[in-house]
Amino acid sequence: MWFFIRIATYPLIIMIGTHGLSSSHGRACVLIVLILLALVAMPAAAAVQEIAYLGRITALDPLSGTITIRAESQYLCDYSRGDAACRFTPITPLQVVGTVPEEGIFNTFRNGDQVVATILGASGGAWAGFSRVIPSASREEWMVTDLFGDPDTIPVPLAGDYEIEYSTTPDCNHCTGSVCKAQNAHVVLKSGGIPVLERSMTAGQSARYSGRNDGSSVSILYLTGEAGAGPCSQAGSLTGMQPISNFILQVVPPIGQAATTAVVTHPTAIGIDQKVTPQSTPAPTQAPFGCMIPLAALCLVALSLRGRYS
Repeated sequence: MWFFIRIATYPLIIMIGTHGLSSSHGRACVLIVLILLALVAMPAAAAVQEIAYLGRITALDPLSGTITIRAESQYLCDYSRGDAACRFTPITPLQVVGTVPEEGIFNTFRNGDQVVATILGASGGAWAGFSRVIPSASREEWMVTDLFGDPDTIPVPLAGDYEIEYSTTPDCNHCTGSVCKAQNAHVVLKSGGIPVLERSMTAGQSARYSGRNDGSSVSILYLTGEAGAGPCSQAGSLTGMQPISNFILQVVPPIGQAATTAVVTHPTAIGIDQKVTPQSTPAPTQAPFGCMIPLAALCLVALSLRGRYS
């Protein structure tokens, strides 16, 4: 007789022979096999939650390598109508402290600067991206003028109708779990949606664009990078930590646009005015729950075997 057990949604089927299960030694062997299989089915690690805030700098501490902001809005998405509607939603103000992505940030930012910043996990974690922002001419959105960290973690556009895209290539000889060190970064800068600069950059390389004749420019410095380990694994993409890359971006807005910083200090989040109280602890990721599913199944199997053959 055979038992066929499917562990949750994992594509794993366990076949257990009942011959010899009447002995305690046989049952122990079966349980050991089940535990090993469950460990194989578990995700390697959980992705760290990213939380984006809008606020002002309240403290810079070069000795500890941290910056504290007074967060006044949080970037949230509403899926009630199908498609995601994402925007900054006012929250009960809170202090958020994080480790900076690069020490040079202390030469650029000052107390009171308006920022959009994304923390990994919660207060006390690392800033994945940290940017200084100015209001747009319409006063309905923010635009980045200085950015340290990963541009993909900052949910607001660059000033001057610029945008940056990048992809990284993994170094398969230097991988840990789901993340590898990046060999290089392929960077594309767009102006008005049209590519104007394209570079394959290694750590420490820089690029600059100033070809619009409106006084604007974009400087890019690539510091370090990570890439997903999927291309290095025969199993394809892996579950686990997300790759984070570090850049320094400096955007000089077109003539006349930068002057708006002295006129408007706080754009209004469109359509959402009611304040919400943020969670002090981020919502748990799905990976730990996924780990509990095979363990729960094992417990049920163990109990059934104990009841049947005791």
